[in-house]
Amino acid sequence: MDMDSVIGRQRISPRRKPAPLIAPVPRPRPRTARAARWPAAFAPGRLARLFFRGKAEAKSVPAPSSAVPAARLRISARSAGIAGAGILTVLAAFGAAGGISAGYRPPARMTLHEEVSSHEILSRFVSPELGEPGDAGTGIDMPSLPLTLSVSTYVVRPGDALSSIAARHGVSLDALISMNGISDARRIRAGTRLRIPNLSGIVHVVARGESVGSVAARYGVGATAILDANDLGSSVIRPGQSLFIPGARMSATELKKALGELVAWPVRGSLSSPFGYRPNPFTGIRQFHNAIDIVAPEGTPVKAAMDGRVADTGYNAIYGNYVILTHPDSYQTLYAHLSKVSVKRGTTVRQGAALGSVGTTGYSTGPHLHFSVFKRGSAVDPLKLLK
Repeated sequence: MDMDSVIGRQRISPRRKPAPLIAPVPRPRPRTARAARWPAAFAPGRLARLFFRGKAEAKSVPAPSSAVPAARLRISARSAGIAGAGILTVLAAFGAAGGISAGYRPPARMTLHEEVSSHEILSRFVSPELGEPGDAGTGIDMPSLPLTLSVSTYVVRPGDALSSIAARHGVSLDALISMNGISDARRIRAGTRLRIPNLSGIVHVVARGESVGSVAARYGVGATAILDANDLGSSVIRPGQSLFIPGARMSATELKKALGELVAWPVRGSLSSPFGYRPNPFTGIRQFHNAIDIVAPEGTPVKAAMDGRVADTGYNAIYGNYVILTHPDSYQTLYAHLSKVSVKRGTTVRQGAALGSVGTTGYSTGPHLHFSVFKRGSAVDPLKLLK
C-alpha cells in the first residue's frame, strides 16, 4: 500500500473557529420595522377574526369520551369579543406610549445635595481653630482642664506683709495662712520661708470617719475638685492625711486668730495681775488667777473683745457686776467688777461695742477690769490672743 492511498483514506475534520476567552457582550437588537409596527397585527378586527377562527377549528376536533359536558365548554362569542377588545385597547395604548423601555430615560447624572452648614458646625465643635476667625468668640466653650496643686517657695523680705505676699502670687490670704500653718502672723519675720500654693484654698486634716464626700459637703466644694487638686487616684482617704480643699475659706474666727485680731483689748491700761498662779491680794495664799486685771479709771468704757452674743449679765459677790459673752468656735469672755452694765441678755454685739464701765464692785481692791477668756470651758491666757 502506497503512501498516497493511506493519506487518501484519512478523514480530515473541518477546522473549527477558536472560542474566545471572554464571552462577547451581546449587542442590542435593533427594532425592525415589523417589530415597531407590532400593535397593528393585533388590531381589534384582526384579533377577533383570529379568535373566531380558532373557535371554529376547535369545534371540528372530536371530543374525548371523558370530556366535560358541551354546555361547560361553550363560550359566548359576545363575551369573548368584549374581552378581546378590552385587551387590544390596553395593548394599543401601551404600544403607542412606546413601552417602558421606550418611554423611560435614565438621568445622565445623579447629584446629592451637600449640607455645608452641618459640616462646619461639627468641625468647629471638634476643633474650634478650624472655624472662621470672626467666630472665635461665639464658639462652643470647651470644659477647663482639672487643676492640680503645686507649691513654690518664697522667702519673706523686710517690709512684707502676708496680705501683700498673697496678692502678689494671686492666692487668697486664707490659702497662705493655712498652707504654712500660721497661728500668729505677727511672728513672721524677714527670712522666713513660706510655701505658696498655685490655688486658693485651705489644708484639711482628715479625721476618723471622714470621707471625700463628707469633707466636700463640709466646705461646699465638689468631691471631684478635691480628687483632682490632690491628684488622688481613688476616693480612699485615711485619718491624719492632709488634703488641700480648693476654693475653701477659713472661718472669720480662725482668720482673725491667725492675724492676731481675734481678741481686742476691752480697755486700755496697765496690768496689775497676770494670768496664772499668784498670791491672793486679801489672804496672801497662792491661787490660780484665770484672768488678767487691767487697771483703768472708774467709768472708763468697757468694750466687747470679740463678736458675739450676751449670754448672761448680773451681780456676784466675788465678781460684782459682770457680763458674759459667747463667741464662735466655743469661745467665751468674762468682764467683771463693772460699775454698770449697758447690755441685756440675748443681745448680739460686734467687736468694740460698749458693754459697761470700769468699776470696783465685788471682791476688788480698786477700779480695774477682770477680763477672762475661755475656750470650750477652759481658761486661756488672754495675752496670747490679744492683738
